Amino acid sequence: MEKILEIKDYEGRDGYSGIDGYEVVTDKQSIKLFINNDQSCCERWGHFWCNDNPHDFVGAELRGVSLTDTALNEAQMKANYLNPDDEWFEGGVMFVNLETDRGTLQFVAYNEHNGYYGREAKVQCTQLTHAEIL
Repeated sequence: MEKILEIKDYEGRDGYSGIDGYEVVTDKQSIKLFINNDQSCCERWGHFWCNDNPHDFVGAELRGVSLTDTALNEAQMKANYLNPDDEWFEGGVMFVNLETDRGTLQFVAYNEHNGYYGREAKVQCTQLTHAEIL
């Protein structure tokens, strides 16, 4: 059994790039979910976001970490001035699920750009190591 001890905002560096996202600390590992945050011209770089209250999952048993293609929450993106219906939207999304005994805690990374720029989003943990350009 792996227990979630803390969920906190995460900032740091990945090579030469600034990054931010979340860090989920368990009694066995540190799960890092982050996206590059160095802005380039003509883009609104995204971030990791969580619709759930992460603090509700502190103390929960972590059962797994996975990527999913769950439907995009367009209302939240539009609230952050990211419009997936815009003709210039070339962004991407990545959904990360943490399965727990209290249900699924889902984090989403997204980015909007003009088709030229992109952000690298990463998941680093024991169960899953994944990187993709959004």
